[in-house]
Amino acid sequence: MENNQTRLNPEVCENVAKTIRDLKLRPDFYSREYLNLAVDEETKFRMHFFAVAICHQTYSLQNQQLNLYGWDFLEYGFVKFAKSNSVILDPDFLAHSSAKEVIEILRPVFSPDENPENCTLDRLDERAELMIQAGKLIYSDYQNSVKNLIGSAAGFLLNEGKGLYEILPRFEAFTDPLQKKSTFLIKLLMEAGLLKINDPDNFIPIMDYHMQRVLMRLGCIEIIDKELHEKLLNRETLPSDEVVRNRCIEAFRLIAEISGHPVTKMNDFFWSLGRSCCNQTTLCQNKVCEKIPCTFTQIIEINDHSHCIFEPVCKGFRQSDYRNLWQPVIETHYY
Repeated sequence: MENNQTRLNPEVCENVAKTIRDLKLRPDFYSREYLNLAVDEETKFRMHFFAVAICHQTYSLQNQQLNLYGWDFLEYGFVKFAKSNSVILDPDFLAHSSAKEVIEILRPVFSPDENPENCTLDRLDERAELMIQAGKLIYSDYQNSVKNLIGSAAGFLLNEGKGLYEILPRFEAFTDPLQKKSTFLIKLLMEAGLLKINDPDNFIPIMDYHMQRVLMRLGCIEIIDKELHEKLLNRETLPSDEVVRNRCIEAFRLIAEISGHPVTKMNDFFWSLGRSCCNQTTLCQNKVCEKIPCTFTQIIEINDHSHCIFEPVCKGFRQSDYRNLWQPVIETHYY
C-alpha cells in the first residue's frame, strides 16, 4: 500500500543496530519454566497456542502481589493450566463449551487472590470466543491435537497454502495480516524446542504497540503527516495503525540485518525496552524504569542500566516531539 504518512530513517536504524550488535540475550530468560515445563508435548503445544491466542491488549492484566503484568501473568496462568491438566487446554472441551463456561475457568486464575470477582483479565467474552472457535477447528480438522496442527506445516512458514502463515489464519485469533500472534507463537515453540523452521527468510517481525512506540521515539521511523503526528501525541483513537505498523516492520528487518541478530529476537530487545524503560515514563528522563525489576535487564545482559544505552542515537532523548509520541490507539485482537 502507498504510505506517504511515514518514512524509514535508515541512518537511525543503522545506529540502533550497531548499538545492539554486541549485546547478548540472557540464557536464563530462555530457561524459564514456561519454556521448559515437564509435561507431555501435546500439553506444551496447547499451552503455547491458547496463551498466544488470547494475548492482546493486556493493559489491565496484573497481579501486583506477584509483580506480574500482561504477558508475564498470562505465562503464569497457562503454566498452572498445563500443570493441572486443565480442561481449558483441551480443544474437545472448548469445542463443546459456552463462553460462560470458559470464562468461569479463566477468571479465578487471572485474579490476584483467585477470587473470580477480582479477575484483571478483561474482554473475557472475546477471548473465550477465540478459544472456542480454535477448539472447534482443532477438534474437527486436526484430531483434537495442536501438535498435529503445527506439524501439518512441516516446518514451513509459506508452502503453497500449507505453511504456518497460511494455515494459522484459519483461526480467528491468528487473522492478523501482519502475523504478529503467529510469529510470536512460532518463536515460543522454537524456544521450547518444539519446532524448527525451514524457511526463516519468510519471518515477519513481531510488532506490537510497545515496539511501535519505541521505534517512533528512537526516530527509526518518522511520522511525516502532521495530522497523524498530532493524533499520536494526543493518544487519539485511530481506525487503523497499518501505516505505522508496516513501516516499523520495515525498520526491524533492516535493524536485524545490520545487527546480525535474528529477526525473531527483535521482540526481545525492543518489547522489553518499551515495556520497562520507554513507556509512560522514560529511563532517560526519569532515571528509573517503569517496571522493577526492569524487563530489559531481565532479558539483555547489560552491566550498567543507570541510563538508556540508546541515548546517543535516540531522537526522543533530545527532542520532546519524538519522546512524547504514543503508539497508535486502536481496537484490535491482533496484538
